[in-house]
Amino acid sequence: MSVKITLIGAGSVVFAKNLIGDVLQFPDLADAHICLMDIDPTRLKVAEVMTQKIIRKLGVRATVSATTDRRKAVRGAKYVICTVQVGGYKPGTVIDFEIPKKFGLEQTIADTLGVGGIFRALRTIPVLVGLAEDIAAVGAPGCLLLNYTNPMAMNCWAVNRATGIPHVGLCHSVQGTSAQLAAFAGLPTEDVNYLVAGINHMAFFLKFEYRGQDAYPLLFKALEDPERQAELVRFEMMRRLGYFVTESSEHQSEYVPYFIHHGKEIIERFNIPIDEYLRRCEIIISTWERTEKDLIGGDGDIYVPAQTHEYGSYIIHSCETDINRVVYGNVPNRGLITNLPEDCCVEVPCLVNRNGLQPTVIGALPPQLAAICQTNVNAQGLAVEAALTGNREAIYHAVMLDPHTSATLTLDKIWAMCDELIEAHQKVGLLGEFKPTIKNTGRSAQGITDRVVARLHPAVNLSQECELTLTVENPRSENFSAEFSLSSTGTPIEVIPAVNVKVPAGESVQLPLKVRFVNEPQDQEKVLLSTDVESVLAIGATLTRRIVLKTTDATPAPFALTLAGFPAASGNISSNAAGVMVKIQVNDSKLPEVFDAAPWLTSRAELYFASPQGEHGTTFAFLPTSTHPTAKVWNYEINQFVEDNSIEAHVKATPIDYELEAFLPWKVLKMSQGAFLFDCRIWLLALGDAHSGGYTRLSADSGGERGTAHFCLVTQK
Repeated sequence: MSVKITLIGAGSVVFAKNLIGDVLQFPDLADAHICLMDIDPTRLKVAEVMTQKIIRKLGVRATVSATTDRRKAVRGAKYVICTVQVGGYKPGTVIDFEIPKKFGLEQTIADTLGVGGIFRALRTIPVLVGLAEDIAAVGAPGCLLLNYTNPMAMNCWAVNRATGIPHVGLCHSVQGTSAQLAAFAGLPTEDVNYLVAGINHMAFFLKFEYRGQDAYPLLFKALEDPERQAELVRFEMMRRLGYFVTESSEHQSEYVPYFIHHGKEIIERFNIPIDEYLRRCEIIISTWERTEKDLIGGDGDIYVPAQTHEYGSYIIHSCETDINRVVYGNVPNRGLITNLPEDCCVEVPCLVNRNGLQPTVIGALPPQLAAICQTNVNAQGLAVEAALTGNREAIYHAVMLDPHTSATLTLDKIWAMCDELIEAHQKVGLLGEFKPTIKNTGRSAQGITDRVVARLHPAVNLSQECELTLTVENPRSENFSAEFSLSSTGTPIEVIPAVNVKVPAGESVQLPLKVRFVNEPQDQEKVLLSTDVESVLAIGATLTRRIVLKTTDATPAPFALTLAGFPAASGNISSNAAGVMVKIQVNDSKLPEVFDAAPWLTSRAELYFASPQGEHGTTFAFLPTSTHPTAKVWNYEINQFVEDNSIEAHVKATPIDYELEAFLPWKVLKMSQGAFLFDCRIWLLALGDAHSGGYTRLSADSGGERGTAHFCLVTQK
């Protein structure tokens, strides 16, 4: 019984002709049934006529059928060869080049990695996974998928992760490069043997030998040959890494950040053809009519070349005849290369016979080779994640980690470019919808921007009976309703009925609440907020008793602040009949020389003052410089600088800190002499020698929440 071999993407007729000719020139496969499938009926008809003429030319008993129905084509097939190009030259490839170029990103081939390769993967992986699912459902038992479609590593990785069917990715870069290297070394191809491993298009010749002897010295001699003008990028990478890589200089130049990004001089020096794939596609399209005539035989005949070096036919023949062969295949990394991630797609030698493909365990690559492969694997894995899960953020991450893109574009441009590429692909039907992200971020919007947030806001001071406010924000597009309850982790509170809340879509509500502690509360109490509704972020409140500091004319009250556990500032405060005196030492080692920024953008010490009831509060910001003995003063209540000379603000700055002494008269504070509330907030640019700056607040250090635990200063006589 003849074996059924299905060719998906048979409209790629030039490649199809070679594959079909290769298969049918094996006598053991001469009675095969060749099933052709393509979504383009015109190209499919050309492929069918071409195959019929090949059969007649070779005089074999093979049969052929053609269909646009993929599942029908796969049914009963023992081997499925995939050569599709999803999106074609137009619009797919043109989009991949034109939009990145707008953002300043140039490419050469853009089909394997880089932003072009990533978006080719995004539109191709769903098709290949669908094909793999068809194979699993209706293909012959053990049906083998032989994939020629780029981006090879991402496509095969996705097929393995989604379905796990038997498959192998096939490329001609290993056998093609081995012949090139033999020529560079001046050796007969048949006397050269080699060992190659890595990832597709970035696998390396770990061994290059002539009759068992290391022939790398001949390659390094060719490296320094001034007359050699070929493969300049690949030889340069061999110079730096010590090993020769498998794919062309055009490809290699966009897999690493060392060439295109650095401008015209480097591009010309290494003879890198920008937009090369566009040029090649245009030429092929312009000669299609002539090519079609040649393929179907204008004079009734057709030329069938000798078997090519493509692995596809040899794999099928070995599987059918049990003849041992070694081919290079792209397969899941299951312990094959130990210093690359498990299950990523690696390219290694594979033994083929009736038992199928049996990959060779390589072990560890030289560390520099594994490292440079990993830079490509990072982007590959994230692109696969995006394609299989619909997580839009993974697209940004894949492009962000691409070596060439990250060397060329800022993060803002990467995000904008991806947005435009996604939109362009969706507009022409090449991509479906992805799960939304928070705009201009790399985080999914799910569970973040659509999450209802409920928060308790505590009263200014903790007492046996406290007032709180419940705020519920509903960012969703539908109305929200829920029951909330309150409980205490410390002193019991009286049973409070459940709070029913209804919030219209896109709005928020505030509800006043009262809590009564059964006994006198501790200095700090936690009130919890809870609801049975899932996906609601319910935030309770920490209630802190107002801290009373006592001072005399001779003894100011001390205080201290920390930032991330490190001492940030320390000082003291006192008052007399004239006003309030504050002295603070701030550990900020990055003061500006002159003040030329908005008050909220520089180092500063902020002092909050209010009446004991929390009324008439205002905040003053003291803005020091390293060169001036006084600080500028900003009044947040009126949002402008204070010109009142009655406020004194003296500064002593050192390379590691500054000391602020401030005096504020009662009339400026709009209070009379007596007890008052205060808080201190510090903004640092640099904490010491190695720590970045940040914001810290005295009341937070005491366990309170923003605006709730003000200190109360009482002056004793």
